[in-house]
Amino acid sequence: MKWLVVCLLSLPLAANPLPRVEAESLTGQKLVLPDALQGQPAVVLWSFSREAGEKVDKWAAPLARDRVNVWSAAVIEAAPRLIRPMIRASMRRASPQPFHPRFLCVTRGEKELRAALGVNNDKLPLVTLLGPDGTVLWQHAGAYDPEADAELRRRLAELR
Repeated sequence: MKWLVVCLLSLPLAANPLPRVEAESLTGQKLVLPDALQGQPAVVLWSFSREAGEKVDKWAAPLARDRVNVWSAAVIEAAPRLIRPMIRASMRRASPQPFHPRFLCVTRGEKELRAALGVNNDKLPLVTLLGPDGTVLWQHAGAYDPEADAELRRRLAELR
């Protein structure tokens, strides 16, 4: 049964381009995805809520340790502007400093992102594999799962 759930949540996609997303890293650098990926395959870990964000590290840490081109993107557009600096400060404290340049805060384009990524559940992180041209090649909605991680790594190996 668990295998069926992983298969349903980890679907290959028809090459779907990621919409251009303006973001700011925790170091203050402004950039645009997928342009910032510089033509390299990448894994982007999306969180659309605090609950999802708390589950991202289980994905990010092993990928970063294995030198995967991994990014984390917290979509905080729905948060009031007055509170966004506090959210960013909390994220800086909670994430390892070396990862700050790759931890992004997205404050615009949430509607387009949700539509392009097919976001159904804000409480789950969304793991996406982007091709060198920024197309979404694979995604998985959910907390860290060894079977989904193995599938992600298999697909990354195919791109190399």
